[in-house]
Amino acid sequence: MMEPPVPPDASDCCNSGCTPCILDVYEAQLKKYEQYCKNNNNLQGCELEIVNSISPTSYTSFKLIEHEQYAPGQYLLLRAKDSIGEFTRAYTPIPVTSESDLGFTIIVRCYNDGRMSKLLQKLQIGQKTSWRGPYGDFILNYKYKHLFFIAQGTGIAPLFAIINEIVHNEDRENFIKLFFCCRDCGDILLRDHLYKLSSYWNFSYEVFLSSAANINQKYNEVIHGTKLTTPYLRNYVNGKTGELQAIICGSDNFSEYIKSQLENLGIESNNIHLF
Repeated sequence: MMEPPVPPDASDCCNSGCTPCILDVYEAQLKKYEQYCKNNNNLQGCELEIVNSISPTSYTSFKLIEHEQYAPGQYLLLRAKDSIGEFTRAYTPIPVTSESDLGFTIIVRCYNDGRMSKLLQKLQIGQKTSWRGPYGDFILNYKYKHLFFIAQGTGIAPLFAIINEIVHNEDRENFIKLFFCCRDCGDILLRDHLYKLSSYWNFSYEVFLSSAANINQKYNEVIHGTKLTTPYLRNYVNGKTGELQAIICGSDNFSEYIKSQLENLGIESNNIHLF
């Protein structure tokens, strides 16, 4: 059932200039609900066959069911489920398990002085936290033959979710390329999942390491012991500029730098999306 969004409390806005602000999210969700009702005015109560355990405008409680260390002390993989403390930090859900649709998984970068990562590291199995979302309305344009994803660090999370969806959609015939920038081999998040996806005909990835020490490659895996530079970008986009859409996710400096390099290589700015 599609229900009207729950109005947030005035105190839900932290006045920190968040993008998006919870008040803006509510207005956007309300417009979607009103439009749906207008398009389906013959349905009493605007009913829709959707099972969703999380709301963009109100908190829902989830319990931790599993946690896993990536590069001990650096990254944490958390899985939560079962719609039944509150953390105010944005994370991207990723599809890495066969759990119920009423659950989700996130990757957390752990910082020694990070208040949020410390709290999440201390979570015990079965403990509950409150979440709301998702936010954003990114729509991938499938008219482009080549979909070029460029990720830095935990920026792999939203891109992996998109790539996973495309690869498992038999109606899509796009060629998918991922350039993944990491510090070292222990920093390659979701590596096993990416390696498994690379068995599909239309997906391949390359990893770029800022530290070339102890490179451990899997069979047919492409790992460069150097940072991503313009020549690598040029070699891939050459001859594809009119048929390519680029999607970038990383730090602000990283994303803006890669965007500028792609523009210099002939990719139009409206064909480049920054997460």
